[in-house]
Amino acid sequence: MFNVISMFSGAGGLDMGFHNKGFRILWANDFNQDACNTYDKWANYNELGERKPEEECTKIECGDISKIDFSKIAYGKDIDVVLGGFPCQGFSLAGPRQIDDSRNVLYRHFVEMVRIKNPKVFIAENVIGIKSLGDGAVFEKIIDDFSELGYTMSAPTVNASNYGVPQDRMRVIFIGIRNDICKGGAYIFPAGNPKVTTLKEALSILPPVDMKDVCQAPFSSRFMSRNRKREYNDVSFTIPAMAKQVALSPDSGGMVHVGVDKFEFVGVNRRLSYKEAAAIQTFPMNMEFCGDLESKYKQIGNAVPVKLAEVIAGEVYKILTTKDLTPFLNFESPKDEIKADRRITRKDINGKAFEYSSLIAIYNELSNSGWKSEQLEILEDKNYKNIEQAYQVVENNEGAFEEDDDEKNVWDFEQKKNSYDIAAKVAATYLKMKEPIIKLPEGLYAVLSAMPDNAGVKGDVRDICFTVYTDKTKKSVVRELGISCKNNHEAVKHPRITENPDFAKEWTNGKFTCSNEFMNKMAEVQKIIENYQAKYKTWSEITQKMDTVYYPIVEAFVKEIRRLGMITDEMDDNQRKSASEFSKLFFEYMFGNHDFYKFIKDDKAKATIVYPYNMHGSLMKPYGGLKNEQAVSCVTMPEEIVEVRIKPRSKTTLEVYFDQWIISMRLHNADSSIRKTALKFDVQIKAQPKKVMNSVLSWEMM
Repeated sequence: MFNVISMFSGAGGLDMGFHNKGFRILWANDFNQDACNTYDKWANYNELGERKPEEECTKIECGDISKIDFSKIAYGKDIDVVLGGFPCQGFSLAGPRQIDDSRNVLYRHFVEMVRIKNPKVFIAENVIGIKSLGDGAVFEKIIDDFSELGYTMSAPTVNASNYGVPQDRMRVIFIGIRNDICKGGAYIFPAGNPKVTTLKEALSILPPVDMKDVCQAPFSSRFMSRNRKREYNDVSFTIPAMAKQVALSPDSGGMVHVGVDKFEFVGVNRRLSYKEAAAIQTFPMNMEFCGDLESKYKQIGNAVPVKLAEVIAGEVYKILTTKDLTPFLNFESPKDEIKADRRITRKDINGKAFEYSSLIAIYNELSNSGWKSEQLEILEDKNYKNIEQAYQVVENNEGAFEEDDDEKNVWDFEQKKNSYDIAAKVAATYLKMKEPIIKLPEGLYAVLSAMPDNAGVKGDVRDICFTVYTDKTKKSVVRELGISCKNNHEAVKHPRITENPDFAKEWTNGKFTCSNEFMNKMAEVQKIIENYQAKYKTWSEITQKMDTVYYPIVEAFVKEIRRLGMITDEMDDNQRKSASEFSKLFFEYMFGNHDFYKFIKDDKAKATIVYPYNMHGSLMKPYGGLKNEQAVSCVTMPEEIVEVRIKPRSKTTLEVYFDQWIISMRLHNADSSIRKTALKFDVQIKAQPKKVMNSVLSWEMM
C-alpha cells in the first residue's frame, strides 16, 4: 500500500479517488472546518457510523497551512505521493486574475511539502486559467519550481466528462515524477473516452428532491448566464462553488434570449440540489456533507470529481508499479506534455459554436441599429438549441464562467468575450454596413434561425438565415440573407461517401446517376474496406490504404465527373446541354443554391474574413432609397467543367476546373474507425472570379 499525504484537501474528492484505488491517506489538511468534518466522516468512520481503528484513520489537521510544521507530518514514514489542489480562486477566470493575489502564493507551501517529503510522484489540480495567468508567467514559474526540485512535469488540460463524470469540467492536472524514476520522460496522460455519462444516468438513482436541499436565492440577472440548464441526455455544466451560481435542473423551464446579452427565465425553475450536485461530482449517494446549505454546495463545487480522481490514481499506481515506464513517457518532446490538451471534443462543435456567436452578434447589431425587440425573433427550435449547446461547451473549453467563491470576483457576462464572440461581432458590424435594409427597420419584422444539419445535403450551405418580412404575421418576405460560418478553415463543403456511392444522384437531386462502371469500382473498394475492418481497428494501422482505397476512389470520381460534366467535340446538342446542366447542378451542390456571406474565424490572424457570394443578385440590394455604392455585383455562374484531374503528386486529391472557378476535393477519413461511410471530401476553393472580394476584419477593431 502506497503512502499519501494531502494538502488543501477540502471535502476529499481527490483523496477519495486514491483511497478507492487502495492508496493509504496518512494525513490531510484544509482551512475550512466543515470540509474537514466531512472528510473525517467518510475517511475515518465505517458504514455503521463507528470510528475505524486509529491506525487505519487519516489524520486530519484543520487550520492554516502556513502554521503547520511539515517535518512532523507522517514522521518516520516514506511518502510515495503528495496530493493537493492549491486554492484556485486567485487563478480563476471568473475574476480579475492578479499575479500578486495572496491566494496564488499558497502553492508555495505545496512546493515546500514536495521538497521536504520528496515523494516519488505528486499530483496537483487547478483551473485552466492557471495556464494563462500573467500571460503564462505564473504557470511557467510553477513548472520551474517543481523542475528545480528534480521532477519532470506534465500538465495536461482535461475535461472530466471524458473520464466518467457527467459534467463538463475543464481542469489542469499537474503530474510530477521524480527524475530517478522517469529519467526525464514526461508522463503521457490518457485522453479518456468520448462516450459520456449523462445527467439521466447520474440523477436517476437519487430519491425525489427535497427543496430544503436546494439553494433558494433569487435568480439575479448578474448570474443569469450561469443559471442555464442541460437536458437529461447531456452532461452538466461545471458545478461551481457558489450556491446561487449552480445550474438549473434538467426539468426546469430554462431561459430564452430576449435582448442584447439579456435572458429571461420561463416556466418553473430550480437549481440543482446539493445532493444532485454531489452526484454529478460522482460522490457516493450516501455521502454526508457537514455545515449549512451554502457550505455543502461550496465543498462539492471545490472538489475534484471522484471518478476523475480514480482515473488519476490509476495512472499514479501504474507509475509506481510498472518496471519499464518507457511506453508511457514522452522522451522526445517532454515539454509537449506540459502544453497537452487531452479534451475530447467533436470536431463540429467549434463550427457550431461560431454559428451561435454569429447569430447572437447579428441580433445584437440589429438591436443596436434601431430594431426593437418586438420586431426581432430568434427561432429557438432544435437547430438553435444544437448550436447553443455547442457554444456552451466551447465557452467551458475557453475557460469562461469558472467558479469563484469570492462574489466580488464573479466575471460579468457583458465583460467577458471569447474569441468566438469577437470574431462574430466584427462580422456582424460588416453586415450592417453592407446591407441597406438593416439600417431601415421601420415597418419590418425579422427572424434569425439556425439551419438544419441536413440542409447542406440538399445544396444549401447557409448556417444562419436572416429573413425579413413586411408584416407581423411574417408571410410576406422582403429579403433573405444567409451566413455560412467557418471556424479556422475555408472549406466549402465536406460531402461524405455513403453506403450508396451514387454521388451524381445525391448531388443533383436525382437528375443524374453514376455509371455501372463507377458503381462496380466503388463496390470493389468497399469490399476492400470491409476486409480491413475485420483485420484492423483504425485507419492509421493500414499502411497501404493510399494505394488500395484512396487513390482508386479519387481516380473513379475523376473519370465519372469527366463523363458527366465535360463537353467534347463528339457530343450532340442534347449531350452538351446535359453536360452543362450537370456542371451547374454540381456547382450549386458545392456552393449552394442561395446567395450567402461566408464568415471565416481565423485565430492565427486574429481576424474574421468575409466573402460575399452574390451569385443570384440578392446581396447588398438597395432598400427604401438607401443604396450601397460599393455593393458587389452579381458573380458569373460557371456554365461548364473545363477539366478534371488528379492533383499532381497526390493520391488523395482531385481538382475540378470550371470556367473562372477551380475547386479541390481532398479525400480523407472523417474519424479513426474503419467504416465504408468514414470517408469524405474536403472541398476547397482554389480560384474564383475577381468579383468575389474578401474583407479581412481585424479583431483589434473591438
